[in-house]
Amino acid sequence: MRVAYFIGTLKKEREDGVTRVLLYFIRLAQKRRIKSIIITGWAQDKSESPVEVIEVPSIVFPFYTDYKLPLPGMTGFEKKLDKFKPDIIHVHSPETIAWAALKYAKKRRIPIIATHHTEFGKYLAYYHLAFLKQPVWLVLKKLYNQMNLVTTPSPVIARELVSHGINNVQTLEWGVDSNLFNPSFRSEALRKKFLSGKKRNIILYVSRLTWEKDLKTLAETYQLLKKHRDDFILLIAGNGPAKSKLQSMMPQAVFLGYVEGKELSKIYASSDILLFPSSTETFGNVTAEAMASGLVPVVADAGGSKSLVGQGKTGFLAQPKNAEDFYKKVCILLDNLQLRKKMRNAGLKFAKNLTWDKAFDNLLKIYNRLLNLKQGTN
Repeated sequence: MRVAYFIGTLKKEREDGVTRVLLYFIRLAQKRRIKSIIITGWAQDKSESPVEVIEVPSIVFPFYTDYKLPLPGMTGFEKKLDKFKPDIIHVHSPETIAWAALKYAKKRRIPIIATHHTEFGKYLAYYHLAFLKQPVWLVLKKLYNQMNLVTTPSPVIARELVSHGINNVQTLEWGVDSNLFNPSFRSEALRKKFLSGKKRNIILYVSRLTWEKDLKTLAETYQLLKKHRDDFILLIAGNGPAKSKLQSMMPQAVFLGYVEGKELSKIYASSDILLFPSSTETFGNVTAEAMASGLVPVVADAGGSKSLVGQGKTGFLAQPKNAEDFYKKVCILLDNLQLRKKMRNAGLKFAKNLTWDKAFDNLLKIYNRLLNLKQGTN
């Protein structure tokens, strides 16, 4: 089997959830002797990809300079992809490159699927473009309904897609790398460094520092916590265009910058509570990684995070954009160590079932089903 993956921008793996998911699947495909190739508008670091990357002409994405928008058309990849001879086309970015992939798939009569990773409709409000929400959904509907199938990693997002008239949706839950995210990475030396020997708790935020991650709610929650108590510190692992402004809003928080690999594993496992207010997640990679590392999450009651956290059992769901609610639920965990331990153990048990092998097995079933359908129509 040969699969061609289309993605608008191939960022560094640790900096971007879509890239991370794509590369996990490709590495698992290699173990099954499945050939893969990536077509993208820009690869930040080609060396991170275990397979060939075809870059097509692109321009800087409007309003979001960390990403690039591939120019329309197939000329940048058509001949090379013909040599590769894909059996399946899998789209991971629903913009210009997706339309080019769709045109190619129709022309060659190749099955094509898309994975819906990003809540573009919700992002718009953070950039004062909410008036574009309806047109964006109309475009997504037109694109997705021409695919053989659209997958999304949580049932909450699947229901949202269906509500917008997208009729070929299937939930395909992702995984978490238990070799990289588990409690064995806990470091008392690291805790001592951050806590300066004081008996306090470590609250952690991990992700890109962009406003669509509801950083305003993060800052407001932190300010409430600092106003009423001094038994914690907040670590921020991540970089992004909002960093400077966020630092001014939370001057006593510890900004670690971009962290990856085992250093990130140690930071996760050495922390106590995940504070993650983003209401725009399709799955919640950070939430899954935190639970697998032994943290108790307090996350937004929205999107993919909502699908991962059992309210009052493995963590807490807080009302989106409501700092007071986030504050109250973090306080419950800070004040009740026994409850936190109980939730931690339940979260660890839940996270063990989230494996990438299981996720890829389900994806492979989809690929094979589409290929069988194609053979049946020939």
